[in-house]
Amino acid sequence: MSQRDSGPATREIDQVVLLLDAADVAASKRFYLDRGLGVAKSFGRKYVEFATPSSPVKLALYGRRALAKDAGVAPDGTGSHRLMIGGDAGPFTDPDGFAWAAGPC
Repeated sequence: MSQRDSGPATREIDQVVLLLDAADVAASKRFYLDRGLGVAKSFGRKYVEFATPSSPVKLALYGRRALAKDAGVAPDGTGSHRLMIGGDAGPFTDPDGFAWAAGPC
């Protein structure tokens, strides 16, 4: 498959990337590794993508400041995450405050 699709838009979505900001990518990476995730790609302390071969959702971490710059927002943030993530690793909250629930949400 080519990196760029040149055909007509089909409105079909093959994959979704859940890109979470991390204050400390290395610490958050260790947290997720301790919960059984494997690494698909990693670029030092800047970015990590976890291996999720049986899921259409890719989970990745990006440094907070770099992600805020890309999104055009302040890196310190002003609101709650307001995001509940479901998975089969049980309920937990990661080092950056993202809450996970048992099972699909």
